[in-house]
Order: sequence, then C-alpha cells, then structure tokens
Amino acid sequence: MKTLKQFKAEIIADEPQLEEMIASDLAELELSQKLRKLRKDAGLTQKIVAERMHVTRAYISQLEGRPQNVTLATLFKYARAVGAHFNINAELGG
Repeated sequence: MKTLKQFKAEIIADEPQLEEMIASDLAELELSQKLRKLRKDAGLTQKIVAERMHVTRAYISQLEGRPQNVTLATLFKYARAVGAHFNINAELGG
C-alpha cells in the first residue's frame, strides 16, 4: 500500500501543476479546522459568532467548512468574534 506522500509524488510527477492545487486545498482545510477549533474552544455556537459578525449562520458554516476566497478582513472579524487574535505568517516557497 502506498503512503499519501508516495501517492502525491506520483501524481505531481505526471502533472506538476497539481502540486500548487494540492497545497491550496490543504491550506483551506487547515484554515477551516483552525476556525472551528477557535470557536469551539471559546464555547460559542456558529449562531453566536454570526450575530457578532453581522452575517448569517450559513456563512459561518461555509467559512468553517470550505473557506474559499475569504478576505483578511473577514478573518480578522471572525477572530474578534471568538475572542482570538489573528496573526499572519508568510513564507517564501522554493
């Protein structure tokens, strides 16, 4: 049985452009997990966070499920709504 790392290497060898797509999908997944964890650790429901942000609960669900094209302003608002601080770490790829 192949490991995920081996499978990824084979796919990327055949289609190099997929590496960026995979990295983007993983970043979205990590972000959604972090958002959900922040809210749950604060003991808040999606409804309460939505009310604090003046958006719908469905929008919070979308952010926590698959945050596509989310703005930094939205992430800062979400962080404030759950009582967290938002930090940006940037890395140069190689």
